[in-house]
Amino acid sequence: MKQSGPHQGKSSTMPLTFQHDGQQDHQHLRHLQQQQHRWRIGCVTTVFLCNYDTMKTAMKRPELSDRPNFFTYSLFSQGSTIGLVFSNGHPWQRNRRFTLRQLRDLGMGKTALEDAMQEEARQLVQDFKKHTLKDQPLPLSLGVAVLNIIWTMVADTRHELDDPKAHDFIRLIGMIVDHQQGPVFLFNIFPWLLTMAPKFLKKRLGYYAVKNDLKRVQEAMREFIKQHKATLDPSHPRDLVDNYLIELQQSKDSPQDDSLSEKNLTEVMTELFMAGVDTMASILSWAIKYLAKYPQVQTRLQRDIDAVVPKGGFLFYHERSKLPYLEAFIHEVHRCVSLGPMAIARTASHDTQIEGYTIPKGTVVVPHLECCHKDPKYWDQPHHFHPDHFINPDGSFNAKKEGFAPFSIGTRSCPGESLARVEVFVLLTVLLQNFSFAPPPGLDLTMDKDPEVILINAPKPYRVIITERV
Repeated sequence: MKQSGPHQGKSSTMPLTFQHDGQQDHQHLRHLQQQQHRWRIGCVTTVFLCNYDTMKTAMKRPELSDRPNFFTYSLFSQGSTIGLVFSNGHPWQRNRRFTLRQLRDLGMGKTALEDAMQEEARQLVQDFKKHTLKDQPLPLSLGVAVLNIIWTMVADTRHELDDPKAHDFIRLIGMIVDHQQGPVFLFNIFPWLLTMAPKFLKKRLGYYAVKNDLKRVQEAMREFIKQHKATLDPSHPRDLVDNYLIELQQSKDSPQDDSLSEKNLTEVMTELFMAGVDTMASILSWAIKYLAKYPQVQTRLQRDIDAVVPKGGFLFYHERSKLPYLEAFIHEVHRCVSLGPMAIARTASHDTQIEGYTIPKGTVVVPHLECCHKDPKYWDQPHHFHPDHFINPDGSFNAKKEGFAPFSIGTRSCPGESLARVEVFVLLTVLLQNFSFAPPPGLDLTMDKDPEVILINAPKPYRVIITERV
């Protein structure tokens, strides 16, 4: 697409700026930002949108709102007819509206769920205390805390942070994510393999592994639905599952609307866990890695927190303006990491035009979010870790920074964005209040990303020393 213009204006603050390790792709990203990219990948014609302004315009168009008929997508959506993320048309719209409403009513800005987050934070502090002064990976309890926050909202339940079943469930979700960005991707770009490939080749490419692992998650969701049906009190709904079942019962009087079903609910739950657990655990892990690598940033954040949060106390998300640098730090981690380097693909439902280019019907369109996050039009130092990118000249947090799209953009943006923002803010505030993080002696933490990773820029495994603050 068209090249962005030069950056205008510089921050007048005195920034903390740090060299970002993963620079091997700088020239490639700059090249992408300057061009339209239309590639033939296997049997699929694909256009990559590498410019934020273009992306912002294109992703609002209804003719670019559908998902392509990829094998890895159809595992969830059964031909784009069910679920939240990979469905199309009325089923997608219906489930998205329901989920957004539930996230708003049960979670976003609601004291009850934030209280639950703070309880998870308390439990996490107690668990981290068992791991202080040890050279080791981050405790698995971090992922369980994230899992519990979603469980609380979706199914009104939680696990102990050392529960082996919770650890197994998190590993299972991680395996599905790994499968999806492995060789099974070949079934997306060579769909004829689904009917032509022999069983041994399907097995080698991960076809059966991803289907079986996903089936295990779906079976767990169905069990929760069964339990909720047996104890449902329509006058006192407890969570998202209860509210869905109530709305499903009410919709039976409207035969023209068949977009709600228990099968749909199973997929909505599955996708909420798939989208929420692995990604949030990864961004928290990245954040702790940046804290350990840049102790000056960590010290500044702790000083800010100590000044506004009493020892042993909490700060609610609506009070976040008291900690502008923490918000800037979180956003800069999102920018540098680009956890989802490319948004989930769209497809053109009919021929359309983007900035003078014709996008034929059936073309797969992929927003390249990482290009936006490295575009010098929007970032003073795009290839450095520089939290002041999000600080205004008066020291306040810049909440509407152009060129920033970690949760995608347009009609298909992540429905859980607001919930994720609260979650990361609450957990990081409590962890920084109670602990400091440092690399083991002699170990230089690098921020390089795995070049084989396609879907998620998860951090490479690392070790850290956790020290309790007194």
